[in-house]
Amino acid sequence: MSSYGLDVDVGNFDENGNPEPYYMGRMYWAAMGSFIGLAFVFRATDYVLGWTRMRWRSTSRSHSALSRLYTACTSLGRSLTYPTPLILQRHPAFFSLPSVGRTLLALLYFGFILALCFYKQPLKTDADWENAGFRTGWLALAQLPMVVLLASRRLNIIAFLTGSSSSVSLNFFHRWVARGVVLTASLHWLYMSRGPFNLDSVLDDVDKLDSNGIGGWLVLAWLALFSSLRPLRHRFYEIFFANHVASAIVLFIVLLLHTTDYTRLNAHDYMFIALGIYVADVVVRWIIILFFNMSFSTNRPGLCRFTASVRVMPDLETIVIEIQTAAAGRGIRRYKWKSGQHVTISFPTVAPFTSHPFTVSSLPKDEKMLFVVRVKTGFTRTLLNKTLAASQEVQGDKTDQLIGVAAAPAPVVAAAATFPVLVDLPHGGPTRDWNQFETVLAVVSGVGATFGFSVIRDVLCQSRANQVKMIWCVKRYADIGHFEEQLRAVLAEHTEWVTNMQQDDEKLQNPAAHHHPVPSNLSIDIFISDCATEPSITTSVGSLSEFLNAHAAIVHLVPGKPSDLRGDIGRVLDQAAGETGVAVCGSASLSAQVKNIVAGLLSGGTTNGCWVHSEQFQA
Repeated sequence: MSSYGLDVDVGNFDENGNPEPYYMGRMYWAAMGSFIGLAFVFRATDYVLGWTRMRWRSTSRSHSALSRLYTACTSLGRSLTYPTPLILQRHPAFFSLPSVGRTLLALLYFGFILALCFYKQPLKTDADWENAGFRTGWLALAQLPMVVLLASRRLNIIAFLTGSSSSVSLNFFHRWVARGVVLTASLHWLYMSRGPFNLDSVLDDVDKLDSNGIGGWLVLAWLALFSSLRPLRHRFYEIFFANHVASAIVLFIVLLLHTTDYTRLNAHDYMFIALGIYVADVVVRWIIILFFNMSFSTNRPGLCRFTASVRVMPDLETIVIEIQTAAAGRGIRRYKWKSGQHVTISFPTVAPFTSHPFTVSSLPKDEKMLFVVRVKTGFTRTLLNKTLAASQEVQGDKTDQLIGVAAAPAPVVAAAATFPVLVDLPHGGPTRDWNQFETVLAVVSGVGATFGFSVIRDVLCQSRANQVKMIWCVKRYADIGHFEEQLRAVLAEHTEWVTNMQQDDEKLQNPAAHHHPVPSNLSIDIFISDCATEPSITTSVGSLSEFLNAHAAIVHLVPGKPSDLRGDIGRVLDQAAGETGVAVCGSASLSAQVKNIVAGLLSGGTTNGCWVHSEQFQA
């Protein structure tokens, strides 16, 4: 395609056999489609093998040679891609290096788009420079739908096909594909300026350059580079999100103006596809939210079907959110979610234009959603302040009514209030079913126990695992009390299942009966960093201490931080009869440390395979 002709009927190659610029955009999507299709094949293989494993274990059959071969191959790949450099991991809010696997994929992606930019592209004449500029510009436009697809919440086709539904992975590739757009747009600007090495001529000829193109590049650089820096995203997320949407709208308008002269070459197609994906995702998401949350019943005040009970813990740093899902109403199915999934919730009366995803700590059979949230800035801080204010008003009214009455015992929470809430459908979570593993290990820290307890409870409900272990790191003893309900549920269910299996003599005595092994080796190790906050475990201090003392055989309180995490994980993997599933939720440094340990154990060849799924507080 020459700047002198803009003929759309010249085919995919010019008279010299060089690809036309718009043809490289098609090649980009052909390669991306092939890669996503290959990832889908791997996901389908994982699903079939997981389903086969659960079926064979239910009939007491051994694993096939194909399954063992596949486990050996995947273990080799994980040992090479799991390691993460621990450099600068102590301050993940500012910077942290990704894993080797993600780094290789990002480098492969950049190498691919650079190959498309330079493949059969001579730079001898002015027409060659201009064609190179058109090619890189077309590649920048072609990547826009990929950027939007990776950021979609409800219509994320890539997450569905590849199984990579974790928001951490999707956001990582969303950012790096956006940086690929910046790279190709920068090359486009330099090529159209007749060469990248004579910056003086570029400054002299600014008036000859398209002002819309310069403005578009500046908006793109602000959107994908400067305003998306990790400290800004984490510290001011609400401002970052609003700026992200506003900047994207401005970029779309500027690009439309910049490519007006090339409508005959369908230059607007990629932009309208990206816009259509974004609008469809937002519309579908809000249709689902309104359909499942709006209530027009005369028996229920207000329009919100669900009400959230918010409790502030005594440390004023943790809040517990509870949403009853049993009263969903006629014609509306009850909410179903899998262990480890997120739910995006919004409080119209607290922060009407803000929503936030939280990991569900309960199971669907509880008929309620339970969230334990650590208060940071923005939405969670606003919710804390609103709850404290609403609770003070209620307590003030009660005090006026109860003058002269003996004071009630001190409450276990600092404040409590109820608010109407909008609940989105669950999303994210692990790509594999935890029940296909014979050994499950959860390594969590702080409020990451919301993820860990949901996984452990899900595994115990199915009673398929031979060994279940949880390593939980907390700062203070009081942090355990935030999850007392989940801890009691885990131990009560385990005790109930063991009792039922022992009383079921028919199944135990009949070797042909189809039964699942009881998780006989359930262990929960709780490491308390601040030992001064831990009461003596030999004396009963409150109901929580009494409960922990009664289950000391399963729940082990260990003062200090884990001193030998590699040894703890290694012992679990050594005792595993089959593949082990490891669930990690915590800081970026914790995820990196666990993956490095697993990679080292896999490379040693002493395990029967291990798969790690990690969720991070910040990404």
